[in-house]
Amino acid sequence: MVALALILALVPACQWTAAQVYIPLAYGLTGLCIALLVSPTLTAAIIGLVAGGLLGAAVYNNSLKSRILDRQRAESAAGK
Repeated sequence: MVALALILALVPACQWTAAQVYIPLAYGLTGLCIALLVSPTLTAAIIGLVAGGLLGAAVYNNSLKSRILDRQRAESAAGK
C-alpha cells in the first residue's frame, strides 16, 4: 500500500507523452503475436508481451525520447 501511495503521489510530477505508452505497447503486442505463432501457450504469450514491452521501452528511451522531447520544447517555445 505504501508503494502504491508513493507512486500515486509522484505521478503528477511526471511528464507523460503518448509515445511512452504506445511504443512499448506496440512492441509488446508484436512480441505477443510472434510468441503465439511459435508456441500457442499462455506462458509464451506472457513472455512475448513482456519481452516486447521491454524492447519497446528500450527503443523509446534510447532513440526516440530525445527527439520527441526536443520537438515538444521547440513547439512550446514557438507558442510563447
